[in-house]
Amino acid sequence: MAFELRTRELRQRFDLLKGTITPELYQTLGTQLDAISKAREDGLTSLGAYLADTGDNPKASDYNDKLASLSKSQLEQLQNLLNNLKDVPPELKAFRDIASSEEKRFWDGLAKTKAIEARDAMMVFSHNMEWFTRSNRAKWTTLADTEKDLLQKERYYAAKLRETVKTAFEEAAPESVKAARELVNAAAFPETVKKRINDKYKDVLKSVVERLGGDPKKVDAFLKKIDETKSSIKDAAEQVGLDPDTAGKVIDALTKPGGPLASLIFDALSYAYNPLGGIAKTASKVAVKLQPVAQSLVDDKVGEIRAVMGGRQTVIMTYSTTRKEAREFVEGNGYDKAKQLYQDNLAAIEEWCRSGKDALEGDARAFAKIVDTGTSFFLEQTRKMYADFVNEFKGIIIDSVSANTIDVMADRPYYETWADGIDQLDMDQQLRRLYDGIYEISGNVDRAFGAMTTFNDLPLEAQSMIQTIINQFDRDVHQPFTQSMQEALKTLESARNKQPATVAKTVKQAATDLARMAANG
Repeated sequence: MAFELRTRELRQRFDLLKGTITPELYQTLGTQLDAISKAREDGLTSLGAYLADTGDNPKASDYNDKLASLSKSQLEQLQNLLNNLKDVPPELKAFRDIASSEEKRFWDGLAKTKAIEARDAMMVFSHNMEWFTRSNRAKWTTLADTEKDLLQKERYYAAKLRETVKTAFEEAAPESVKAARELVNAAAFPETVKKRINDKYKDVLKSVVERLGGDPKKVDAFLKKIDETKSSIKDAAEQVGLDPDTAGKVIDALTKPGGPLASLIFDALSYAYNPLGGIAKTASKVAVKLQPVAQSLVDDKVGEIRAVMGGRQTVIMTYSTTRKEAREFVEGNGYDKAKQLYQDNLAAIEEWCRSGKDALEGDARAFAKIVDTGTSFFLEQTRKMYADFVNEFKGIIIDSVSANTIDVMADRPYYETWADGIDQLDMDQQLRRLYDGIYEISGNVDRAFGAMTTFNDLPLEAQSMIQTIINQFDRDVHQPFTQSMQEALKTLESARNKQPATVAKTVKQAATDLARMAANG
């Protein structure tokens, strides 16, 4: 039997007393001692069955009841072994007292090991680890599904944002190129117009003088005098001897509305202002097309992305809570904790074994092997389950968060690629160039208009008439152009304050912050 060492030891001690007592008493006490030892062996075997059990039910209550009953019965029977005897030999009394003392130390020591509590605790560790793995698998699946839904929404809004920006600039860019090409010529318009007026003026003046009956021989001198003195037509006519009446008629013919000079100047100014007016329309068109970039693109679509990111933040907060719970669980229920309990129990059992000598130590060590059967089984179960748990969730909810987990939780790589794509569209630079280009267009047109108003090389009468026409152009063309330019610049200034790349960097930073939150959770 498993615990016969103590049985043999007691029997051997008792047999040494055979010569000191009667054969009848020897036989009676021997039979009682054998029954006590047999009950002891059976009891220890029964207790061992509880400890070696690898089932799912706790055994502490039944075991402790059994242990208390067995130890009490053993001690009482040994104490009562000599109760019915008279004149008990001292040797027999010493045998009883020594055996009782040894057994009491044995049973008290076994109770102190708390072996069954360790077995049940190891079983709970194993079950908890299994449950916790299932629970976190379900949580992570839920988080992953939620994250996938958020990811789909985020990418939709981000793609929509990028496409809106891209489309706006692609539509505006050809117009801006056209405007930039035309503004190069804007500065040359005034000189071109003035040269055309100067070239045609003398031909018109000469034809008018001749048509009004002026002396053809004096016409060249008349034109030369005007060119040299820049005086009035009337003064030049008097100086070369042209008939004053003819000179008056020349003035009337040249300055009357719809006259040849008026038609010439109107045509020339129209030649200059038609392209300038086209530039104004182009600039306004560019600004209008860029308005979505400055307003709805930033105010609406970025707001949509951030709103969706708010949902992602909730996911990460839940994820952080899950990581905290996992840390706390592993600290209190993980394999290291189970292993420590196992080692503590081994130490307690070893201390109990060493407290006895000879047969008592031998029986204790035999019992210790049975104790190890159940606890080591559940320790190994916990180890395997913990290893599986670590393999499944390492870098996710336990240990340092892996880069892959951060990327999953915050969708960081997508936003980095997305922000780089926004940068590669070169929209910020285009926006600045458009603003600067329209600003230059406006300035050039203003300078061109200023140059238009000065015709000091023409006679006073022509200058006065030109000024009247220029005033009309100022009212009908230049002022509306200036207003259009100012509105365009205002719109573009708003867009410059909310440049697409800046917006992209803001959204990218938000994703990075969420990633950091995931890492620190």
